Amino acid sequence: MMPDSSKYYVANFLDSSISVITISGGIATPKTTINLLEGYAVPGQYDVLSPTVAPIGGLPIQTPVSPDGKYAIVANTLAAKILVIDTTTDKVVASLACDAGCHGAQFGAKKGGGYYAYVSSKFSNRMIVVDPNNGSDAAIVGSVLLTATGTTVIDGSVSKYAGMGGQGVLPIPLVYNGWVQHLPEEWKEQLTASRKIHSIGSLNSLVRSLQR
Repeated sequence: MMPDSSKYYVANFLDSSISVITISGGIATPKTTINLLEGYAVPGQYDVLSPTVAPIGGLPIQTPVSPDGKYAIVANTLAAKILVIDTTTDKVVASLACDAGCHGAQFGAKKGGGYYAYVSSKFSNRMIVVDPNNGSDAAIVGSVLLTATGTTVIDGSVSKYAGMGGQGVLPIPLVYNGWVQHLPEEWKEQLTASRKIHSIGSLNSLVRSLQR
């Protein structure tokens, strides 16, 4: 959802699309639908996949919106793609390579300001780090190996397939509205002023909405 609750992005797994909806008075209203298989379509032959057009999506899973409301990230398990949606236009503005079983996605704080998106995959032993930049300039800026080392603190032992697979991501500290306000002070002190403003503004918008 957007920080001010103005729009919601819903992943339709088997339809390979994203529904953009608004909610007012408890009633959901469709705003638009983003077809993630549009790049596959062959005119007049919709049951045949085009070998000449690169896929842009397929079987979307997690679709978080950045805490500042600028972008939505879509993890696509069929096409192994990470899509970036510009929330101003509700258009896909970037497509990045993911790993097999692309599944989990979430935003976390970026050092110096802004946000990174973290993406995990069911059949890979790494987590991909995406910088949304200005949407169309989105780029993979790194990855984190998920296999434990000799210095990794764990509360049990891995019996098989160490570090394989990920269906969700939990960035620490959580910088979304409702969570960032309750962070320990030592973590709050590391956040930029703009991130705190996003959170406070989102909370104020929510309070006004509830009052109405």
